[in-house]
Amino acid sequence: MIVRQLIFEDAAQVFRVVLAQEVMESMFRLFDTNPSQETGGILIGSYSPDYTTATIVEATPPPTDSTFGRDWFHRGTDGLEEILLARWDSVPQTHYLGEWHVHTANVPWPSPQDKNQMKRMARDRRYQCAQPLLIILYPKPEGKWGVSCSIFSNGKSPADLQIVDDAEFEVTEFSDAKRSGEE
Repeated sequence: MIVRQLIFEDAAQVFRVVLAQEVMESMFRLFDTNPSQETGGILIGSYSPDYTTATIVEATPPPTDSTFGRDWFHRGTDGLEEILLARWDSVPQTHYLGEWHVHTANVPWPSPQDKNQMKRMARDRRYQCAQPLLIILYPKPEGKWGVSCSIFSNGKSPADLQIVDDAEFEVTEFSDAKRSGEE
Protein backbone atom coordinates (compact mmCIF):
# COMPACT_ATOMS: atom_id res chain seq x y z
CA MET A 1 0.00 0.00 0.00
CA ILE A 2 1.24 3.50 -0.76
CA VAL A 3 0.42 6.21 1.75
CA ARG A 4 -0.12 9.63 0.21
CA GLN A 5 0.98 11.37 3.38
CA LEU A 6 2.13 10.64 6.90
CA ILE A 7 0.30 12.33 9.74
CA PHE A 8 1.84 12.70 13.19
CA GLU A 9 0.04 13.85 16.36
CA ASP A 10 1.04 14.82 19.86
CA ALA A 11 -0.16 12.72 22.82
CA ALA A 12 -3.08 15.09 23.49
CA GLN A 13 -4.17 14.88 19.82
CA VAL A 14 -4.12 18.67 19.59
CA PHE A 15 -1.15 19.28 17.28
CA ARG A 16 -0.61 17.54 13.92
CA VAL A 17 2.18 17.39 11.36
CA VAL A 18 1.32 16.43 7.79
CA LEU A 19 4.19 15.13 5.65
CA ALA A 20 3.36 14.69 1.96
CA GLN A 21 4.54 11.61 0.07
CA GLU A 22 6.52 13.81 -2.36
CA VAL A 23 8.50 15.21 0.58
CA MET A 24 9.30 11.69 1.82
CA GLU A 25 10.38 10.64 -1.67
CA SER A 26 12.61 13.70 -1.91
CA MET A 27 14.34 12.83 1.37
CA PHE A 28 14.89 9.21 0.28
CA ARG A 29 16.29 10.33 -3.10
CA LEU A 30 18.78 12.58 -1.32
CA PHE A 31 19.81 9.77 0.99
CA ASP A 32 20.14 7.35 -1.93
CA THR A 33 22.89 9.48 -3.49
CA ASN A 34 25.24 8.30 -0.70
CA PRO A 35 23.52 5.77 1.60
CA SER A 36 26.58 5.20 3.78
CA GLN A 37 26.47 8.78 5.12
CA GLU A 38 23.90 10.89 6.91
CA THR A 39 22.29 13.77 5.08
CA GLY A 40 19.57 16.32 5.77
CA GLY A 41 18.22 19.79 5.20
CA ILE A 42 15.43 22.09 6.30
CA LEU A 43 11.67 21.65 6.30
CA ILE A 44 9.46 24.26 4.65
CA GLY A 45 5.71 24.56 4.93
CA SER A 46 2.91 26.37 6.70
CA TYR A 47 0.56 26.25 9.67
CA SER A 48 -3.22 26.08 9.71
CA PRO A 49 -4.92 29.36 10.73
CA ASP A 50 -5.37 28.03 14.30
CA TYR A 51 -1.72 26.77 14.42
CA THR A 52 -2.79 23.21 15.26
CA THR A 53 -1.50 21.66 12.02
CA ALA A 54 1.91 22.06 10.38
CA THR A 55 1.99 20.96 6.74
CA ILE A 56 5.45 20.20 5.37
CA VAL A 57 5.60 20.78 1.60
CA GLU A 58 9.37 20.76 1.01
CA ALA A 59 12.51 19.13 2.41
CA THR A 60 15.58 20.85 1.00
CA PRO A 61 18.81 19.10 0.09
CA PRO A 62 21.82 19.79 2.29
CA PRO A 63 23.38 23.19 1.58
CA THR A 64 26.74 22.98 -0.20
CA ASP A 65 28.65 23.91 2.97
CA SER A 66 27.15 20.99 4.93
CA THR A 67 29.48 18.33 6.34
CA PHE A 68 28.60 14.73 7.05
CA GLY A 69 29.88 11.27 7.81
CA ARG A 70 28.60 7.78 8.52
CA ASP A 71 26.98 8.71 11.81
CA TRP A 72 26.89 12.51 11.90
CA PHE A 73 25.57 15.47 9.90
CA HIS A 74 26.09 19.24 10.26
CA ARG A 75 23.73 21.27 8.09
CA GLY A 76 25.36 24.26 6.46
CA THR A 77 23.67 27.54 5.55
CA ASP A 78 24.75 28.35 1.95
CA GLY A 79 21.73 29.52 -0.04
CA LEU A 80 19.12 28.96 2.69
CA GLU A 81 18.36 32.65 3.21
CA GLU A 82 17.56 33.05 -0.49
CA ILE A 83 15.36 29.91 -0.50
CA LEU A 84 13.44 31.03 2.58
CA LEU A 85 12.93 34.58 1.27
CA ALA A 86 11.59 33.18 -2.01
CA ARG A 87 9.19 30.83 -0.19
CA TRP A 88 8.01 33.68 2.07
CA ASP A 89 7.22 35.79 -1.01
CA SER A 90 5.48 32.90 -2.82
CA VAL A 91 1.79 32.13 -3.07
CA PRO A 92 0.89 30.25 -1.02
CA GLN A 93 3.33 31.63 1.50
CA THR A 94 5.56 29.04 3.16
CA HIS A 95 8.39 29.31 5.68
CA TYR A 96 10.91 27.45 7.84
CA LEU A 97 9.32 24.71 9.99
CA GLY A 98 12.37 22.78 11.15
CA GLU A 99 15.02 20.26 10.18
CA TRP A 100 15.27 16.76 8.75
CA HIS A 101 18.07 14.26 8.57
CA VAL A 102 18.90 10.58 8.33
CA HIS A 103 20.28 8.42 11.10
CA THR A 104 22.13 5.59 9.34
CA ALA A 105 21.83 3.43 12.48
CA ASN A 106 18.47 2.21 13.79
CA VAL A 107 18.08 5.27 16.06
CA PRO A 108 14.67 6.97 15.84
CA TRP A 109 15.17 9.57 18.55
CA PRO A 110 17.09 12.86 18.47
CA SER A 111 20.71 12.66 19.61
CA PRO A 112 21.97 15.00 22.36
CA GLN A 113 23.50 17.16 19.61
CA ASP A 114 20.15 17.22 17.76
CA LYS A 115 18.35 18.30 20.92
CA ASN A 116 20.82 21.10 21.68
CA GLN A 117 20.69 22.40 18.10
CA MET A 118 16.89 22.36 17.97
CA LYS A 119 16.55 24.09 21.34
CA ARG A 120 18.92 26.84 20.14
CA MET A 121 16.89 27.27 16.95
CA ALA A 122 13.65 27.55 18.92
CA ARG A 123 15.13 30.40 20.95
CA ASP A 124 16.90 32.11 18.02
CA ARG A 125 14.68 34.91 16.66
CA ARG A 126 16.36 34.70 13.24
CA TYR A 127 14.54 31.41 12.59
CA GLN A 128 11.16 32.90 13.58
CA CYS A 129 10.10 29.41 14.64
CA ALA A 130 9.43 28.91 18.36
CA GLN A 131 8.37 25.28 17.75
CA PRO A 132 10.76 23.74 15.20
CA LEU A 133 10.11 20.20 14.01
CA LEU A 134 12.71 17.48 13.57
CA ILE A 135 12.05 14.60 11.17
CA ILE A 136 14.44 11.64 11.38
CA LEU A 137 14.54 8.81 8.82
CA TYR A 138 16.19 5.63 10.08
CA PRO A 139 16.63 2.05 8.80
CA LYS A 140 14.78 -0.83 10.37
CA PRO A 141 15.30 -4.58 9.98
CA GLU A 142 14.32 -6.34 6.76
CA GLY A 143 14.91 -3.32 4.53
CA LYS A 144 12.18 -1.16 6.06
CA TRP A 145 12.42 2.46 7.13
CA GLY A 146 11.05 4.34 10.09
CA VAL A 147 10.21 8.00 10.37
CA SER A 148 10.10 9.91 13.64
CA CYS A 149 8.88 13.43 14.30
CA SER A 150 9.63 15.62 17.32
CA ILE A 151 8.62 19.17 18.19
CA PHE A 152 10.79 21.48 20.27
CA SER A 153 8.43 24.05 21.82
CA ASN A 154 10.08 27.26 22.98
CA GLY A 155 13.49 25.68 23.44
CA LYS A 156 12.29 22.93 25.78
CA SER A 157 12.90 19.19 25.59
CA PRO A 158 11.29 17.55 22.58
CA ALA A 159 7.81 16.10 22.46
CA ASP A 160 7.73 13.00 20.30
CA LEU A 161 4.80 12.86 17.89
CA GLN A 162 3.27 9.55 16.83
CA ILE A 163 2.10 8.44 13.40
CA VAL A 164 -1.69 8.53 13.50
CA ASP A 165 -2.19 5.13 11.87
CA ASP A 166 -0.10 2.01 11.30
CA ALA A 167 -0.18 2.21 7.50
CA GLU A 168 3.08 1.51 5.71
CA PHE A 169 4.50 3.71 3.00
CA GLU A 170 6.39 2.25 0.07
CA VAL A 171 9.47 3.69 -1.55
CA THR A 172 9.93 1.92 -4.87
CA GLU A 173 11.80 4.38 -7.09
CA PHE A 174 15.17 4.01 -5.45
CA SER A 175 18.14 1.69 -5.62
CA ASP A 176 16.57 -0.79 -3.20
CA ALA A 177 13.13 -1.43 -4.68
CA LYS A 178 12.05 -3.33 -1.55
CA ARG A 179 12.60 -0.37 0.77
CA SER A 180 9.44 0.54 2.64
CA GLY A 181 8.73 2.13 5.99
CA GLU A 182 6.47 2.02 8.94
CA GLU A 183 6.26 3.71 12.29
